[in-house]
Amino acid sequence: MYDIIYFYNQFVGPLPETYEEFIKKWHERFPRIFDTKVLSFQAEYFGKTALGNIYEKCKYDKKLNDIVDFQFDLKNGFKNYEGSELLSHYHEAAYDAYMTGYIFVKILKYKEID
Repeated sequence: MYDIIYFYNQFVGPLPETYEEFIKKWHERFPRIFDTKVLSFQAEYFGKTALGNIYEKCKYDKKLNDIVDFQFDLKNGFKNYEGSELLSHYHEAAYDAYMTGYIFVKILKYKEID
């Protein structure tokens, strides 16, 4: 919830005075929200639901590894993440965003196949 509030305050406008007003305004702009933590928990296959744990499960689990392929565009400025299996990039905003998108697609594909 903190991420949603922060996002709203930074990119939409000042926070409304009440929670009810905030929810109404949020849903007017963003009618659907998908939470990878909830999706992974509901899939009942991922175990620990921390971002890094889910990412590693999606990346290295034989059942999930080949269902969708991802690659960084190394020719256009993403060379910092080459060989990004290392934990050193965890908690960098851009890399966390990448991991979130990666696991979102993998979980949806897994549920489609399942």
